[in-house]
Amino acid sequence: MTLNDAEKKYNGFERPVAYFKVNDAKLPGTSLIYHDIQVTLSTGMEASDCTAEIVGQYSRFEDGELKLDAALSKLVLGAKLEVFLGYGDADKAESVFVGYISSIEMDLEGETTTMVVTAMDCKQFMMNSYRSLQKKDIKKYSEAVSDVLKSYSAVYTGTVVEASDPVQAPIEQHNQSDYDFVVSLAKRLNYLFYVVEGKVHFVSYKKYTDSLLTVEPGANLRRLRREISLSNQVKSVTVRNHNVEDADKPFESKAASVTAVGGGSKSGADSAKIINDTMSKIVVDNSVRSEAEAKARAEALMNELSMAFLTGSMEIPGLPAVFPGHMVTLAKVNKEFNRDYFITKVVHHMDTDGFETTVHFAGNKV
Repeated sequence: MTLNDAEKKYNGFERPVAYFKVNDAKLPGTSLIYHDIQVTLSTGMEASDCTAEIVGQYSRFEDGELKLDAALSKLVLGAKLEVFLGYGDADKAESVFVGYISSIEMDLEGETTTMVVTAMDCKQFMMNSYRSLQKKDIKKYSEAVSDVLKSYSAVYTGTVVEASDPVQAPIEQHNQSDYDFVVSLAKRLNYLFYVVEGKVHFVSYKKYTDSLLTVEPGANLRRLRREISLSNQVKSVTVRNHNVEDADKPFESKAASVTAVGGGSKSGADSAKIINDTMSKIVVDNSVRSEAEAKARAEALMNELSMAFLTGSMEIPGLPAVFPGHMVTLAKVNKEFNRDYFITKVVHHMDTDGFETTVHFAGNKV
């Protein structure tokens, strides 16, 4: 889909509309004024969230007591919140966020009652359960993640857990929340841990390579920013650990190349001669029990560092069909820019001035 296609599909980007579902029932919209809605969807380790500023037209003081608009009274802590954004008729709005209300702020100004509601995805519940245990009979990090996630099945719609290679060291969760434990495994593998449309993903950057949107210069591309930086770029990463059975043969492996995310052919180290062999990272990892595990760890670290090489963002009209974890394509800019980029974060913002979407992207080669 191009931005021109989207303009035709979404009512010429005119007459933005929003509504909520609370615990799967539509929140009556006729008595509410949505002053500001911001939905942030991220492939990062942080939870995706939504903050909405809502005025209840029928909130009033009666008999010396505040009477909330009946619709506002349905917004309570812990309630499931689904956000729909779009254009034209409300029934054409699309779901962009599913989460649970984590905080409520009430603001009384004169006779106007405003409620500011914040909701977070299901990661918030994983942050409150601390455990210390060994994952017996589990030999893969991905299996350990699935084992954790099954305890939260009531607060997500499904999971996508990409299989990882077996490891020899015991998999332990030591004085960590379930959230911190899964985050540590994601970082170890250079996997992504995020939630989109209520579905939990624990996947590599290679899982989804399809492009959701093609963007070209024109009226609908309001701003484009792209940055390349040598910060944290290294020539290689080496991971090692001692071998208790043979001290002369430590477990060790070196990674000197990166797996491309999006387009491009040159990594940060390849694009500047100043990045030489002295600019390397050496890690001692006591959990590594074989050369194969050292190799996997080194490659994961090398790829993780490489994703800081290229970053950027684009501002476009509000587009509910765009979400992180897939690709966005730039076209008709120039040969250097025209390619696929990985969507790391999407911010949907709707207020009295309109509806816009900011797409943050990254890549590790140019």
